[in-house]
Amino acid sequence: MIASRTYAVIGTSEGALALAAELRLAGHRVLLSDRQACCETIESLVAAPGLDLDCQVESFVGGKQQILVTGIQVTGDLASATAEADVIILMTPQTAYEELLGAFAGALRHDQIILLSPGGLGGSLLVNRLAANAGANGILVGQTASMPIGGRTTSPYGLRILSKKRLLPVGVFPARRTQELLDRLKRDFPQLIPTANALECGLASAAPGLHPIPMIMNAARIEAEGPYIYDGYEITPTIARVIEAVDAERQQILRALGVKVTTFADLLEESYGVTGSNFYEVVHNVPAYRRVKSPPDLGYRYLSEDIPTQLVPAVALARGLGVETPLLEAVVAFANAMHGCNYWESGWSLEKLGLSGLEAGAISTLLLTGHTRSRRDATTASKLTRPANRRSV
Repeated sequence: MIASRTYAVIGTSEGALALAAELRLAGHRVLLSDRQACCETIESLVAAPGLDLDCQVESFVGGKQQILVTGIQVTGDLASATAEADVIILMTPQTAYEELLGAFAGALRHDQIILLSPGGLGGSLLVNRLAANAGANGILVGQTASMPIGGRTTSPYGLRILSKKRLLPVGVFPARRTQELLDRLKRDFPQLIPTANALECGLASAAPGLHPIPMIMNAARIEAEGPYIYDGYEITPTIARVIEAVDAERQQILRALGVKVTTFADLLEESYGVTGSNFYEVVHNVPAYRRVKSPPDLGYRYLSEDIPTQLVPAVALARGLGVETPLLEAVVAFANAMHGCNYWESGWSLEKLGLSGLEAGAISTLLLTGHTRSRRDATTASKLTRPANRRSV
């Protein structure tokens, strides 16, 4: 008999609920929690009889099925949920990592795994440092390039599973522990494929192409009509050419880091098993991108989350490596103007990721071996006040 383990899934997005349901169907104990800002959602889930699942994907645990998934334990007590878990999976906005670690870092153990899904560009470096500052020096931190499962809500407690990644890049910080993470998670996440390090994994995401650029170039319609049917992210041939030009800059960063160079089209082909002669054809051949909703407004996460945690650190890294990225910089500048803010200041800097002042060789060494104590912040994360009881759904 295969032993079960305890997973804490932190987040209440459709992707988080889908993963929590799959892990529960696999026979594991699943604790579902989220930030204080999402307490209303948590309360609604506590009151639910379960998750009414309509799965359209054969590779999902149990295959295609309609089932009420019960037994997921829902709690507003982040510290308690993480303390009890063998594996903690963060499926929240990457911009919330510091808040989250401040809430539960004191409850972490050395033998746990934290998996960021996805982790932005360098999220595992940030979380590793915050955990170490709280005393969990041996904790294993990894990040995926994207969410493993795609779902859509059909009712307050209903969820339709529409896609599951065939292959999912994963990066570990420090990279010398990559095989350890793969060995410990291979039973429940056989689709994980290793990247050389956490930065390669952060750059192995098509989100910087799929999310902010189509949103910016379709801003007028989104502002006037959103949400509407956003087939293939409403990427036209012209938008696709802009995305490919931005992708060329991303590839130059990969070359400067000395890691595997892929295109956005390669990443989609790898994840979904589709093909095409160019990015436009590939993106419109992905079944999961058909008949989906556009962002409801211009404040959506495709800009507010992806810009500060993916594009800003990508530009900062490029500058440090001597790579010119005028189009990536332009995307950030447009987002700043649209949102009336400065993502250059609020986004992830090289200082925050522990990479400031390092050349390519030193970055590679750091990614392999990890931070030394002298490079860590001295600040220790605070503990969350433990509220709410939990119950199962």
